[in-house]
Formats: sequence, C-alpha cells, structure tokens
Amino acid sequence: MTLGRIVYWCAVALLLLPALALTGVRLLEPDHARAIQLGAFTPFGLPLYAAALVLLLVGVLRGLGRRALVAGGAVLALAGLLLHAAWYAPLVTGTTPAAASDATPVVLMTANLFKGAGDAVELLEEATAADVDVLVVSELTRGAVADMETAGLADAFPYRAGEAGRGTEGTMVFSHAPVEVVETLDTIFDGLLVRTAGLSLLAVHPYPPVDPVAWREDHAQIRELAASGDATVIAGDLNATLDQAPLRALVDDGFRDSAELANAGVEATWPVGGGFPVLSALPPSVGIDHVMVTDQWTVTDTRTVTISGADHRAVLVSIAARADR
Repeated sequence: MTLGRIVYWCAVALLLLPALALTGVRLLEPDHARAIQLGAFTPFGLPLYAAALVLLLVGVLRGLGRRALVAGGAVLALAGLLLHAAWYAPLVTGTTPAAASDATPVVLMTANLFKGAGDAVELLEEATAADVDVLVVSELTRGAVADMETAGLADAFPYRAGEAGRGTEGTMVFSHAPVEVVETLDTIFDGLLVRTAGLSLLAVHPYPPVDPVAWREDHAQIRELAASGDATVIAGDLNATLDQAPLRALVDDGFRDSAELANAGVEATWPVGGGFPVLSALPPSVGIDHVMVTDQWTVTDTRTVTISGADHRAVLVSIAARADR
C-alpha cells in the first residue's frame, strides 16, 4: 500500500470512527459516564459522516482501495449521515405555532453562575436590559445574591423563591410578579415548581452525568413532576441535550424546547471558560441549558447571552400563549 493510500484510509478512519461512536451512544444509551457525556455531541456526527462520505466517493472514483470496500464504507457513511440528519432535522424544520393576538409575551432567562464565579451583577444588568420577567439562576451563592442586592435586585425583581447555596448548590427564581412555591424537588442541587407571571414554572438543575445513577435519578424526579401536569414550563441547566434520553422523554411527554420551536438549531451554551482546556478554546459546543414548554405556549424569540466568569451562556427566551389554545 502506498503512502498516499495509507494517509487516505487514516483520514477516513479519523472521520468514521468518532461518527460511529456518536451513533452507537445515541442508539444504545450505555450507562457509563463518559458514554453519556459523549452523547451530548451527537450533532457532530453530521459533519463527520458528510466529510467521510465525500472522501469515500473520491476513493471510489480514483480507485484508492478495493471497490467493494470503499463502496461499502460510502454506504455506511451515507446511512449514518441520513440517520443523524433525521435526528437533527426537527431543530430547524419544526412548526412554530403563532402566538395569540392578545397574548402578552413573558420573557424568561435561565443562567448558571458556575459556583458563584459568574458575574452576578452583569447577569442582573443583562436581565434588566432585556426586560426579563422571570429569572432562573443555578449555582447561585449567597455572595452572588448579596452582590445583586447591592446592584438593585429588589427593584428589578421584587419577588423570589428558592435558596442560594455553596458551590454548585443553589437554585433560585426571581420575578416581577409574586411567586408561589408549589413544590420542591429533592434533587441534589435543588429545584422548585413555582407559579409566577402567568407561568407554572419548574426551575431545575439536575446532577451532571459524571455520576450516571444520580443523573438519571434527578431527571426521573423532574420528569415525574413535569408529567403530573402541574408544570407548563421547565427552565434551567438540565445537564442534558435533546439527543439524550431524559430530554427525549420530556419531548415524548409533550414538552418542546425553545430552540426547536424557533427553528434555531442547537442553541449551544456550554462550555464557556470554566477550566476545560480544549473545549474552552472553542465556541460553546453543546446545548444543556433549556427552556421547554407545553403546547399552551409558543416561542417568539430565543438567544444566548454570555455572562463573564460563567461556564455557561444564559438562555433568553420570549414565550407567549398560542393562538390555537
């Protein structure tokens, strides 16, 4: 085998092997921390399969290997490409229901402050500038709340629920309108179901998939409460993407993600800084912060917001009652 062919097949392998790993994790859902984490990157299978397919088609035309082998590889790459395209398509081709003509949009923001290292005052300023009605914050420390208080938190958001914590603990809801706590979750990082600003809002922060058992147990609690019918909006750092089983289960239960409703594709929020040497040098690559709504609501706008010092981008969403409801 010539050096050129060796380089060619190495390039094909470097594209196909990780793509196949992504497909396998998405289909098989292994109960291993690294495999679960890999599943968050499922959309990257699309460019990997596409590039591999192009290389293999070139190989067919130029006779860079046994025709049957190269053609078989091309068929495999095409099948993977079509499968990942089917998984990705709803994020850019779904229907976006119209808002009712008399609906008043509710602006909702969710942010993770990275163990309190994120700039809480900047978050408050961003929320104020965007006329946010309800702000959900996770990894919110007492010191961060104190900084927000000094910066005028009570004037911007007179009502609140939940508790600040230490490090990764602490989930709170701040609102323009009175907040009624309906139920609290016994998840590791806390969570709560509240009624405020016309929303029945489940504010959550499940454990990350570094511990698959804790991750699944926290998500099971969230799904159970969400499926009870009391919650119409879920918001927070869900530590999962729409390709992973817990969020696919919520979709099966009738919740739709704000990015999917807006045909925004993957609304990547993580990682931004935060001590991830390779990933942090790149733009955010996975969407693990979400606002999900039932069929009572539609999305009129969605975007992400960078908060200095945080390892997540905040998600800023405008929702409104649907015209057909």
